[in-house]
Amino acid sequence: MYLCFDLGGTNIKAGIIDEVGNIHIKKNIPTKVEGNLEGVLQQFKEIAEMLIQETNINSEQIRGIGLGVPGFVEMEEGFITEAVNLGWHDVPISKKLAEYVHYPSFVINDANAAALGEMWRGAGQNHKDLLCITLGTGIGGGVIVNGRIHNGTGGYAGEIGHIHVKQDGRQCNCGKIGCLETEASANALAYYGEKAAADGESALLASIREKTGSVTSKDVVDAARQGDAASLRILDTAAYYLGRTLANIYMVIAPKRIVIGGGLAAAGDILFDLINKWFNAYSFEHLKGQHIIFPAELGNDAGMIGLAKLVDAGLQTS
Repeated sequence: MYLCFDLGGTNIKAGIIDEVGNIHIKKNIPTKVEGNLEGVLQQFKEIAEMLIQETNINSEQIRGIGLGVPGFVEMEEGFITEAVNLGWHDVPISKKLAEYVHYPSFVINDANAAALGEMWRGAGQNHKDLLCITLGTGIGGGVIVNGRIHNGTGGYAGEIGHIHVKQDGRQCNCGKIGCLETEASANALAYYGEKAAADGESALLASIREKTGSVTSKDVVDAARQGDAASLRILDTAAYYLGRTLANIYMVIAPKRIVIGGGLAAAGDILFDLINKWFNAYSFEHLKGQHIIFPAELGNDAGMIGLAKLVDAGLQTS
């Protein structure tokens, strides 16, 4: 059994998962002290005790801990280089965690954890070379080569959302201009949907904005399904940047599959068909018609299941 903590900016997903990826219990718990390292570690201890008690398992059955964080991670050292949303810099997290919860611990970037989960029990099963993308508020990525996460120097590998795609684009939270996530994330769709409503380009989006006070990415997708021209253009533009970027990445790592998850992926075929269109437009000719891009299968559980795989692999090699 493995304890798994998927740490977000405001919430902790926590659970106990067994050696074959079955989730025995899971909780979504608000962090008590946002960004406070010692406070979060103390909460991990309390959550661990609660989960063990609620599942009635012997604490000795827990073999290790998997921790996913939204930031840059040196996996082998168990060291967080930077987690901007948490305000953490240069944190020896595995060493610190051992002071609170006395099991071997393994740490990874949260998007990489989701990639491991999809490889083990999701859309990437039986494939050792994968590119996994999460489309949500931002855009995350995980690269798996020969069954292992390619973490890169400083944990910077897989930062797909910060590939530059537009010369005169908007400023990203990372400080750069024209990053992929400023043009193709859920936030990007909401931004351009708001703009289309305000500029009079879409009566439907303007009506939604008047009724609810804002336009969401889901509103844009729903309007596109109804044939709204501005929404279709916004969705197609996002798919263009995604498809072109994925085609370029494919030229470098040639994954067996590209797996796309996250909240925006719930748009389904209307989005995936457009991504495939642009991916094919910028790919090798012989790749056209091949099924390379797949929707993720594990939903919000991908990270948790991936953390269990991380611990399992780590214990076998340690």
